[in-house]
Amino acid sequence: MSSSFFGFNIGVRALTASQKALEVISHNIANINTDGYKKQDVVLKTTQPEGIPQINRSISAGQLGSGVFVSEIKRMYDQYIERELNNELQNNGKWEAGIKSFEQIETILDETSDNGLRKMMDDYWNSLEDLGASPENYSVRKSLVENTKSLCSLFRSKYEKLQKLRQDINTEIELKIKDINNLASQIKDLNKLIKEISISQDNPNDLMDQRDSLINQLNKIINIDVKETSFNQVDIFIGGTAIVRENNNFMVDASLNAETGFYDIKWSDTNRPVEVKNGELYSLLNFRDVYIPDIMNKLDNLANFFIIQTNNIHKTGFGLDGTSTGYDYFVGSSAADININPDIDSDITLIAASKNPNQPGDNSNIIDILNLRNQKILDSNTTKPDDYYNNMIVKIGVEAQQCERERQNSQLLLDKINERKESVSGVSLDEELVNMVKYQHAYNAAAKIINVMDSLFETIIKDLS
Repeated sequence: MSSSFFGFNIGVRALTASQKALEVISHNIANINTDGYKKQDVVLKTTQPEGIPQINRSISAGQLGSGVFVSEIKRMYDQYIERELNNELQNNGKWEAGIKSFEQIETILDETSDNGLRKMMDDYWNSLEDLGASPENYSVRKSLVENTKSLCSLFRSKYEKLQKLRQDINTEIELKIKDINNLASQIKDLNKLIKEISISQDNPNDLMDQRDSLINQLNKIINIDVKETSFNQVDIFIGGTAIVRENNNFMVDASLNAETGFYDIKWSDTNRPVEVKNGELYSLLNFRDVYIPDIMNKLDNLANFFIIQTNNIHKTGFGLDGTSTGYDYFVGSSAADININPDIDSDITLIAASKNPNQPGDNSNIIDILNLRNQKILDSNTTKPDDYYNNMIVKIGVEAQQCERERQNSQLLLDKINERKESVSGVSLDEELVNMVKYQHAYNAAAKIINVMDSLFETIIKDLS
């Protein structure tokens, strides 16, 4: 038989459950604009009814319910959507870092303005044509020297800036490694707190939201795999090697390579290379170690063409005095150090326009140098110098556009995933206000139950007194 306070206790439980639901709603509304916050909800369950089957129990019409309690405060979370989000964040990070690098490369090459190498090459060839038409004209010779110096300066400048870009990316890689270690350490600390709370049968919802946000940041930097373990903890792997395992994290080092002068990425405890396959770090490594060196190599090839091919012809000709011969037109061996011969810079009469001695009006040697423009010498004797450079610029432009398309596609997919995530985990103000009214009415009703039960007790007490 139920006690006199049975109905009163039911009212108290209902009041408490409604109050807890209102507190959760308040928390949701307060965090409606908090990045990474996932909506929380109360799970209400009936308490154990009176009238449990047993031999000596009282005969009654049936089990009598004893009220309600909050069995759980759960966060609205879809593991599948979260996994999709993390995978696409890796792609998005890779393409975004790629776009940034392409923009820096295009700024350095600057082919959309009059400061591009192609424009300066045209000026150089045009000056050779002018000298071919007037081999004895001092002003034409001076113009050729100045355009040659500008061409060489541009080669050196572009090469130096590309090398500087590699160094800047190398520094950024070091910073990304620090970010990875910092994020892994924070995830490890949250893992510990989450486990302590989960052992006590509570849901550390806010802490898990914070950890999810850190995992998202880590995903954008590098390819990771996340595995949930006991007590709501997670293990995180990079290429099959754990960087976070429950309450422990393992450091990644940016180790300076003495040969290359750049950082290698290794595990600090084993010195093994880290398998970087996606994310911002993958793109940075690719541009530093592959893409930019390829551009620099092409500039070297082009500079070598001018140096070697021009010198081979020039040193067989004769200067304006008809006797000076054997001079190289260019000095240096690559785009990093190409320059005009200082002797020619100081004495423009040494430009060997003539093939024959004592014939200053002869232009045959300059014509041979000028003809280099139409010879397929580069790319294993398949490409002219102008085409060689044009092909490089076009390739960079096409690949930059492809990278931008991939980034846009990734962002569209990311937006779709976030929409699905919001439909599950996002806080809707309208929905919360509806629930608030619902639980407010439930709270008021429970309070009335308590008031009614209290009046019954008061009647009993008066009758007994």
